[in-house]
Amino acid sequence: MAIDKQMTVDQVIKQIKNGDTIVIGGWGMIRKPLSLVRAIAKSDLKDLTVMGLAGMDLDMLIAAGKVKKAITGFVAFEGGEGRAVAYDEARKKGTIEYMELSENMIISGWKAAAERIPFYPTRSGLGTDILAANPDIKTFKAPYTGEKLVAMPALRADVALIHANQASTEGYATIKGDRLWDHIIIRAADKVFVSAEEVVPRHELQNDLDNIKVLTPWVTGVVETPNGARPGTIFPDYTQPGNRTIKAYMDAALDPKKLKAYLEKY
Repeated sequence: MAIDKQMTVDQVIKQIKNGDTIVIGGWGMIRKPLSLVRAIAKSDLKDLTVMGLAGMDLDMLIAAGKVKKAITGFVAFEGGEGRAVAYDEARKKGTIEYMELSENMIISGWKAAAERIPFYPTRSGLGTDILAANPDIKTFKAPYTGEKLVAMPALRADVALIHANQASTEGYATIKGDRLWDHIIIRAADKVFVSAEEVVPRHELQNDLDNIKVLTPWVTGVVETPNGARPGTIFPDYTQPGNRTIKAYMDAALDPKKLKAYLEKY
């Protein structure tokens, strides 16, 4: 008999602990699980390490005082009219730790974690200041060609959060359009929570087999969150960012009282 993994947003938040490392799927403002992110921002959680190809998700958690360390390939409101004001401020004031990588390096770290190996070989980072900024990342001599390569360490997470178009209660989920790296990060985390625009019976997903990118063995819980990626986008459900909402966030991000009001409203 299939296991029912559907839960509420509050039940998801209760499974995250202070000090956890969280990896967030999506890219920039595309298909981010922002309903779950807002719930974390409103919670009592703290001292989180947050990884991702980030945008408003990381910025909001920093603004809410939840982040101890950020591990990023970039932080950008790509596709929307906005910028990462809280991340910029935290960097300037030194209130968070951060590990900045190339996009390929952070993906390589997730691949290593997903494959349960200590590092992933890559050329990315060679000839740049990334290695100087991250002296713990080692290089090595390739045993077959003798060339110098980067040994990108595995980036394992306690929790992965992703957003999907549809999901079944068992934990199957469809991602329409570019799956980005969500299919990798769900194997790089101990717990995986999928928010979805709609939770449907499993037999309905059988009509869309090509887009089933998430399989039940990897999934801890499923949450139905209509419009869960707004003010970002998710193809093909809504493809225009909510720029007014993004601006309202930017206006509130650096003022705790205004941020609290924003989170209550949205």
